[in-house]
Amino acid sequence: MLTQIKKIVSPTNPIRLAWHFVWDLAATIFYRFPSRSITVIGVTGTNGKTTTANLIAKILETNGEKVALATTINFWLGEKKWDNITKMTSLGRGGVQRFLRQAVNAGCNYAVLEVSSHALIQHRVWGVNFNAAILTNITHEHLDFHGSFEEYIAAKELLFWRLAKNRESGEKIAILPAEDTSIEHFLRIPEIGIISFGFKKGDLRAENLRVRESSQKFEVIGMEEKFEITTKLLGNFNVSNILAATALALALKIRPKIIRQVFRNLKPLPGRLEAIDGGQNFRVIVDFAHTPDALEKLLRTFRAVTEGRVWLVFGATGDRDRAKRPVMGSIAAKLADEIILTSDDPFSEDPEKIIFEVREGIPRTEGENFLVEVDRRKAIRYACENAQKEDTVLIAGKGCEQFQVIGNKKIPWDDREISRKFLEKRFAKLRRK
Repeated sequence: MLTQIKKIVSPTNPIRLAWHFVWDLAATIFYRFPSRSITVIGVTGTNGKTTTANLIAKILETNGEKVALATTINFWLGEKKWDNITKMTSLGRGGVQRFLRQAVNAGCNYAVLEVSSHALIQHRVWGVNFNAAILTNITHEHLDFHGSFEEYIAAKELLFWRLAKNRESGEKIAILPAEDTSIEHFLRIPEIGIISFGFKKGDLRAENLRVRESSQKFEVIGMEEKFEITTKLLGNFNVSNILAATALALALKIRPKIIRQVFRNLKPLPGRLEAIDGGQNFRVIVDFAHTPDALEKLLRTFRAVTEGRVWLVFGATGDRDRAKRPVMGSIAAKLADEIILTSDDPFSEDPEKIIFEVREGIPRTEGENFLVEVDRRKAIRYACENAQKEDTVLIAGKGCEQFQVIGNKKIPWDDREISRKFLEKRFAKLRRK
């Protein structure tokens, strides 16, 4: 365990790391070790953490459990549910222990936590006794913080080392993606019971996938079970998220009937493949995709079900991994018919500089189905006003975030509401004619 920590200290000031550790040690003691009184499930990975955590929580709730949930977009404390407006994946210093104490006091018997690599390095989940841990996937992300892909993997490993070191738990369940190239790093961790999932291999597999315009079906096979799932959550990446959640549910002895019921009735999460209806005759989707892997999966999902053109409105976040910017531009150029390159959250960086670095991956010249519009509102407007019947407009990067960060200003923002207003205005005019 010490070796793992030494490998990843370099991205952060050691003094600051020590301060994080002391703070969270104090919080663990102050809140009286709450994780000893509740079953804690941690979900980590590059993409799919929020969706998978919510799927697990919904399955547990449908099974009659009282659940606490903390993710990038939302919180639950039993029946009390509210949005996360902080943009933080994991709670800040002392926040995890405080949340778990609130969960215990509210009578929750399960807590599902979305756990970021930053939180793992900064000891924000120190003192948490995890009973189960899920890895959704690992692709290149946050290399500006971690320094290298190897150190990023090592950061993710820390969740599973925490699981292995939990002396309060009997069975320790680790759910891992069988087809992820990084899985070997996790298989070496002792004292955890590993269950893998995948399409072609794994303890739990998805087979016979059938995709329709607004839903998909597939068979779940493995862990001594075989049953069909129907879901409105589109894309292979969502099949993977569903498999991860299902693997954990089956390990917890939850019946397939409950699992099937959840996925049959579940709607996409806010800002995750969320369809926007403004009365238009084409599809508009708002999604959080902000990494190369997520952007490619988003585009491929809707490329397969779109008869017309695929429009993409996207940018890259400032003060983050710059290496991924031209990669995202290249993916957009390969898979989108119409590209509108714009700002995301520039933070302290010059938005035009960020756009220039994304443009390096786009071989098109402006005007060749390619537009640069720094103002994100105008970029969304252009797509909503120019898309035609049978097209799909993808607005990627921010999902359901409620503000845009430019410099030191937080500007109220919602891609969903902005696009809906432009659509309603355009199609109200058409209806009046």
